[in-house]
Amino acid sequence: MNQDTSTTDQEFNLAAILNILWRRRLIVLGLPALGLLVGVLYGILGTRRWEATLTIRPGITAFSPDGGAHRQWQLKDITRWYEKQMYRHDLVDRLQLGDGARPVIAAEFIAQGLQNLQGGDVITLWTTGTSPELAAAMLDTSVVLFNLYAEADSVSSQLKLTRDGLQLQILGLETQLLSVDKQDATITLRLMQARAESLMVVAEDLDMALELDKLTGKIEFCNRRILDLQVEEPLLQQDLTQLDHTMRRLAAGNMDDTGEEDVPSWARRDAVLDSGDVLNTLVLAKLELQQALARNRSLNDSLTYTAEMARLDQAKLEIQREVTIRSKIRDAEGKIGDLLLERDFDVPAQRRDLRNQIAERTVKLGTIAPLQRVGDTMISDKPVRPRTLRAIIILLFLGGAGGLVLGFAWDYVATHRREIFRS
Repeated sequence: MNQDTSTTDQEFNLAAILNILWRRRLIVLGLPALGLLVGVLYGILGTRRWEATLTIRPGITAFSPDGGAHRQWQLKDITRWYEKQMYRHDLVDRLQLGDGARPVIAAEFIAQGLQNLQGGDVITLWTTGTSPELAAAMLDTSVVLFNLYAEADSVSSQLKLTRDGLQLQILGLETQLLSVDKQDATITLRLMQARAESLMVVAEDLDMALELDKLTGKIEFCNRRILDLQVEEPLLQQDLTQLDHTMRRLAAGNMDDTGEEDVPSWARRDAVLDSGDVLNTLVLAKLELQQALARNRSLNDSLTYTAEMARLDQAKLEIQREVTIRSKIRDAEGKIGDLLLERDFDVPAQRRDLRNQIAERTVKLGTIAPLQRVGDTMISDKPVRPRTLRAIIILLFLGGAGGLVLGFAWDYVATHRREIFRS
């Protein structure tokens, strides 16, 4: 009996619920339909916004003597600056967003122990904009604004000193680089001078070669003249012997037996055998012949001495040429080689080292900043707002739930309105 009553109540209740849903179908179905319509209109008419994210970290504000980086700003100070929206006024002015604009940039990080004091973690910045360019510009401009804010802070005094120190070091290195360029020009001049000196040594060597050729020619001339004199001396001696023989015959009184063939041919023009003082003429001829023989021997000795002295001078000049000139040539070539090595290797090595040091300090100078970007600004390919599907689902759910509640409430009020509004 109880089971039949329970089944009847259940059927009655389910039937009553379905009856209420049917009778109040306009309300039950109308609110979800209205939610669907609102969601669709939101998706069509809603402002599209793109998402941009940027990863930053506390920047390097100083360097230790061994090159280690120091980061003075803490992560919590950076996030607090963004949380208080201290960027808003300047960001609106710089991007010309209008007086009613309220840009919002979220900043968050996950701290790991005390590393947030040393800049060991990173901060993620997030915002949305009505265009991809605007969203990226908001994040980039906020980083610039924080750097300006930090530059004016007392903590940045060390940053300024570090930056000024690096700039002074760069200027000093650039001055050294100019000195290296001057050294290169000086080496070029010294190289030209060394080559000129080498040419002078070569000219001196050629001059000595010419002197040696002159001495060689002098020796050859002397030797030829000595040979001529050696050939001439027997002839003179023969003429002298013949003349002596003739004079002895004349002195003995044998004039009849003396003919022209007994007188040397060179003396016949002065000796007249058939008239005149023949003996006196022959004496004079003998005297000339003896003088010629003496001159021959004297000239032979002189030429022999001259040739010997020329050979000695030649040997001395050759030794001087071998010792002095060759040594000068080797010294000049060695000097030129050293200058070439210094110009082609040492100076470029110094220049590369200075340029590397300048590049290193320039990189350090570029990294000096309160905030340091980690990567590029990431922008979504598609708009992240409005989320049409999610809005439709939420509005459908809320409309359905609201329709059910409103439908049952409306039916209850309509059924019991007399009791509810009874005075």
